Amino acid sequence: MNKIWIVFVVSFVVFYGCKSENYYPKPMGFHRIDFPENIQRKTYEGNCPFTFQYPIFASVQDKDRCNQNIAFPKFKALLHCTNIQFDDTKMNNLFYHSEYSRKLAYEHRIKADAINETAYTNDSLGVYGVTYEIIGDVACNYQFFLTDSTNNFYRGSLYFNVPPNLDSLRPVLNYLKENINTMIGTFDWK
Repeated sequence: MNKIWIVFVVSFVVFYGCKSENYYPKPMGFHRIDFPENIQRKTYEGNCPFTFQYPIFASVQDKDRCNQNIAFPKFKALLHCTNIQFDDTKMNNLFYHSEYSRKLAYEHRIKADAINETAYTNDSLGVYGVTYEIIGDVACNYQFFLTDSTNNFYRGSLYFNVPPNLDSLRPVLNYLKENINTMIGTFDWK
């Protein structure tokens, strides 16, 4: 009887103790990002023919001829900005630069899921432009240009210093896009 009892206990342990359960490793996650609330803003008033407001967590790095980089170090992002003064040459006018900006935005269409183009108009300040939101795993998810339609043209492109993965970048991209849109809304030609 003892042998039967031992066989029964061993069988019970083997069948129920080694029960096959599927264990899966925990999926990769992303770090939590805390966004500043009640953002304070500074006004850019350099020697350039424009002013705008930008968040205090960003820094404006002036380059030559009023070209700028606006750095967002906490988010590893950089807004490359180019300023162009029109002249009478064939290749330096509103049509050329607006179409060139559109071409640069649509070069991402190979990897983009969609490109949302939105016109911007502020008649009281004389600022007109277009924003391009490029959805997908692309190098540059947000671009814009602003103009006074006669003498000045200002173009910006937002780049992240991380591999393009829209799923992980989306919260930061939406937050920075909101801040860039505020910058666009406060943009004024001198």
